[in-house]
Amino acid sequence: MNLEQALFGTTFQNPILLASGTCGYGQELDEMIDLESLGGIVIKAVTVEPREGNPSPRVTEHNGVMLNAIGLANVGLQQVAEEKLPWLAARLKRARVLVNVAGKTEEEFAAIVERLSDQNGFVGFELNVSCPNVKHGGAMFATREDLLAGAVRAARRATARPIIVKLAPNVPDIGRMAEICEAEGADGLTLINTFPGLVFDIKSRRPVLGNGTGGVSGPGILPMGVYAVAQARRRVQLPIIGVGGVTTGADALQYLYAGASLVQLGTASFSDPRASIRVISELRRLASSMGITDIRELIGAGRLN
Repeated sequence: MNLEQALFGTTFQNPILLASGTCGYGQELDEMIDLESLGGIVIKAVTVEPREGNPSPRVTEHNGVMLNAIGLANVGLQQVAEEKLPWLAARLKRARVLVNVAGKTEEEFAAIVERLSDQNGFVGFELNVSCPNVKHGGAMFATREDLLAGAVRAARRATARPIIVKLAPNVPDIGRMAEICEAEGADGLTLINTFPGLVFDIKSRRPVLGNGTGGVSGPGILPMGVYAVAQARRRVQLPIIGVGGVTTGADALQYLYAGASLVQLGTASFSDPRASIRVISELRRLASSMGITDIRELIGAGRLN
């Protein structure tokens, strides 16, 4: 069973990646799982300056989903450049690395991308366009066509490396947002980011999360993620990375059927740090049981009619 694919100018040994914000910078999980057995990892979001993130509590569970409001806590651009990427370059030879980038303005996206472009240790960038744009009253880049186009355009001008745009699900037409990314020079898409959510403590009547609202992830959002991938696949030719609710090999297969080439796993790692390794094995067994000899036979194989 061949799980290997050539994408973004490199080869992924299998389609399973760890999602941004769930594996730190790789070092945090290095003694817990064999990172080199993965298709790759997406490191936590990098911002220009270090961020402490939101007040606690930052994570809660509710009826099969997780809400988080980490607030993009990270060590900042300089430390990522001087410490994190060199460690990844020395440690990982087969697993591929994507750098998640978060900015408050188009200029910040471009500055981070430009600063890191000449470094080793990673394949390309994943733009976190679910950030609020401070120049436009806090409107999210991912929810306005003009802001999304501007962010992708700025990053594209700043690097020759692959740019993959991680889109938010809370938009009227995600296919249209995918088209904008393609038109502005993106090399791929990640679908989907978390849904906005809110849960109250029934005794205090206040939000459970210190930030109030947070992002919803976990098994409950898988059907929406698969739907988003299918909608984007019908509108653009870009490679797609599916993410949202994956806990089993069968879940990963859902995204492949919808048209994703790679699949990220996130929330499942919190309850089972080795979930990604298990999903790779389950996917291989599932495909083999169907008589499939190459992973590419499964991509877009879902029948909508």
